[in-house]
Amino acid sequence: MPTVRAGAVELSYYVAGNGPPILFIMGLGGRASDWNADGFLARLTPRFTCITFDNRGTGASDKPAGEYSLDVMADEAVAVLRAAGHARAHVVGISMGGMIAQLVALEHPACVDRLVLVATHAGGPTVTPPTPAAVTALLTDRSIPRDELIRRAYRNIVAPGFAERAPDTIEAAVALALAQPTPEIAFARQLAAILASDRRARLPAITAPTFVIHGTEDPLVPPPNGAAIAAAVPGARLHAVPGCGHLPMWECPTALAAAIDDFLAGCG
Repeated sequence: MPTVRAGAVELSYYVAGNGPPILFIMGLGGRASDWNADGFLARLTPRFTCITFDNRGTGASDKPAGEYSLDVMADEAVAVLRAAGHARAHVVGISMGGMIAQLVALEHPACVDRLVLVATHAGGPTVTPPTPAAVTALLTDRSIPRDELIRRAYRNIVAPGFAERAPDTIEAAVALALAQPTPEIAFARQLAAILASDRRARLPAITAPTFVIHGTEDPLVPPPNGAAIAAAVPGARLHAVPGCGHLPMWECPTALAAAIDDFLAGCG
C-alpha cells in the first residue's frame, strides 16, 4: 500500500477505480477498509477514483502519542489527496470523518469540489446527543471480551432491528475490527478531538456544494444534527435515508452509493 508522510505521521492510503476523484474520510476508530463494507466502494469505482486512507491511530497508519486534533487530521487528509496525485476532489466524510471533511472545506476550499457529509454533526453544546444505548459504544469495558464489546457497540449504533435482520453483516464488521484493531488510546484521542471541536459558527463559510446524508434511525448522531448542518451551510441539500442507523456502508450500501452518485453526477 502507498504511504505519505504528513508532518510527523505516516499515513497509509488506497486508490481504486477510474474517473473523477473522491476522497473518503472515515469516522471514529474506523479504518479505510470499512468503506469496503458490503461492496459499497465497488458501486462507485466504475465511475470514480476512490481514495481511502487510515486516519492517524488506525489501520496501517502511525499511532502517535499526544493529543489529536481534527484540524490537524484535516491537513493530513489533504496530504493524502495530494500524494494520490490530485489537487482537488469530491470529499466524503462519515461521522468523525464528516467533521474532518467540514474542516477540509473550510481550511482548504480549493481542494474540495463537492462535499458529502454523512451521519455527522457540527460540534459544540447544541449537538443532539446519542441515545443512552449508543453512548455505550464509546465506552471501554475490559471485563468483556473484545469481540463481544465490538459486537455490542455495532448493535447499539445501527438502526433498531438491523442486527437481528442481518447478523452476518454485524459479524463481518466485527471480524474487520478485530483484524485491524484500533488501540484504546488512539480511540480515546480521536474522541477527545471530536469533543474539542466546535464548527457551528463557521459552517456558513463553506463554499463547496454540500450534500448532507443522514439515516432516519441513527442513534449515535441523531438526525437533527444533519438537519442543523444542512440549515447552516449555504445551499446545502439534506437527504434522509429511511430506516438506516449510523453505519450506512453496512446497513444500506446500495442506497448510500446511489445518493452519492446522484449528487456527484455530471461533476466531471
